[in-house]
Amino acid sequence: MAGGGNNARQKMINLMYLVFIAMMALNVDREVLRSFESIYLTMESSTQLTTENNNTFYTNITTKAKDEADYQAIDAKAKIVKQEADAFYNYVESLKQEVKGANYTPGAEETDYNLLANSESVMNLFFKGKGGDNGNEKAQELVSKVNNFRNFLLTYVKDDVNSTKRINQVFATEPVGKGKKSWLLEKFYEQPMVAALSNLTKLQADARTEEGNIVRDLLAGKLKEKIELNAFEGMFVSPGIVKVGDEAVLNVVLGAYDNSLSGSVQTSVGSAQIVNGKASIKLNTSSVGIHQLTGDLTYKSSTGENKVVKIVPSTYQVVAQTLDVKAAEIIEKDPTGGSIVADNLRVVYRGVDNPISATINGANGPVSMSSSSGSTSSAGANRWNHTPGAGNEVVFTATAKASSGKTLTVRETFRVKPLPPARGVVMGKVAAGIPQASLASQRVRVDWPDFLFPVKGEVESFSIKVPGKPIERVNGNSLGGASSISAAKRGDNISIINIKYKSSLGQSGDASIVSIEVL
Repeated sequence: MAGGGNNARQKMINLMYLVFIAMMALNVDREVLRSFESIYLTMESSTQLTTENNNTFYTNITTKAKDEADYQAIDAKAKIVKQEADAFYNYVESLKQEVKGANYTPGAEETDYNLLANSESVMNLFFKGKGGDNGNEKAQELVSKVNNFRNFLLTYVKDDVNSTKRINQVFATEPVGKGKKSWLLEKFYEQPMVAALSNLTKLQADARTEEGNIVRDLLAGKLKEKIELNAFEGMFVSPGIVKVGDEAVLNVVLGAYDNSLSGSVQTSVGSAQIVNGKASIKLNTSSVGIHQLTGDLTYKSSTGENKVVKIVPSTYQVVAQTLDVKAAEIIEKDPTGGSIVADNLRVVYRGVDNPISATINGANGPVSMSSSSGSTSSAGANRWNHTPGAGNEVVFTATAKASSGKTLTVRETFRVKPLPPARGVVMGKVAAGIPQASLASQRVRVDWPDFLFPVKGEVESFSIKVPGKPIERVNGNSLGGASSISAAKRGDNISIINIKYKSSLGQSGDASIVSIEVL
């Protein structure tokens, strides 16, 4: 009897253990479901922030397109990207609404764990009907939508190997490895409702992130192109005055003579290929007189596109003698047979000292210089420094005396331009790949690539967007000043925007954006 009592008591203890273990398992399941719901809601919030950030770029591009014709093509491309991304996002959102149904309230205080754990709505949506366990028509439609959106994104990244690899990985719908489940089965078969919602929301978040990457690249490429092209113009470098019958060569360069330039020139006196940054064309010196020079310069940009730049018109003069009576007659009849040449083309930049040179053919004494605005000071024989004043143009007037006593005058109009915008860089690049461990030690800087004046600048503040984190404003220039930088992981694309700087000339401005790929 005693043995029988002990056996019954042991059975009761064992039963109590089973109940206790079951209660613990139930509590763990609830915590898992609560965590899934928290992740799902966090992703939804982050996706909304990414959408707002993308809309800021769209607005900036549209505003630019209204004022600058060069941005209209970028605006058209951006609108296509937005249209495709919105269509994909809204399609996935419609699936989420079907999965959730009418009874689910996200983030409710009294969470319905049975609803979160229920897989019936997911199975009915994707695996009920034709196709069964392999996915019905709605499931196959989802796979097709993901594939089509991936292919659309790939048309914009083209030869960018890293972006292509990332997009193929993020929007992959093929099973990886032998014997692996299909993408549909892995993501949705027998999955609780909250897990399916998380997977669908991740698709939306990835779509908005890649949409932002493309639009930022469109805007960054245009800003980089403006910095490169607005600082230069095609320029003739000719002898000015040539004795009849002498050999003379015309050089054509782009701006400050970039020896990496390749392309060709087509001018009123002939055509030639660009070699070591310049094209050389022999001038026709068989006839006396002033000859006009016009033409175009075609070169290949850093993106591989052919660009055409108008060359600033110029002249060269052929004379029978350089110091005889005939030359004096030419000068007397055409006292403008001299030249005023800006060392940096017929452009002067506001805020810096611009070197100016002037000569007058037939002058028998020093040349004097005056300007319609700003200040001009002597820098030696026939050379001056000019600091622009107000207005968009300045007229330089050079005067000198001929041997006959006549006053010779030459006038030229120059454009007054502001300094070109600074370029934002990290490690000297507008798009850099940086290991995650090195991110915090990097600094955001600005430069003026190929600008002809020694301008420097310091970054005072910037904004940073790390995937999954809201936009963060940082004072100073250190990436380590951003708390969100620690959340960046390999494969992420970080955007540095709204870069505020002050130049060494005391001028403030906004620099172009910087893109960082975390390695």
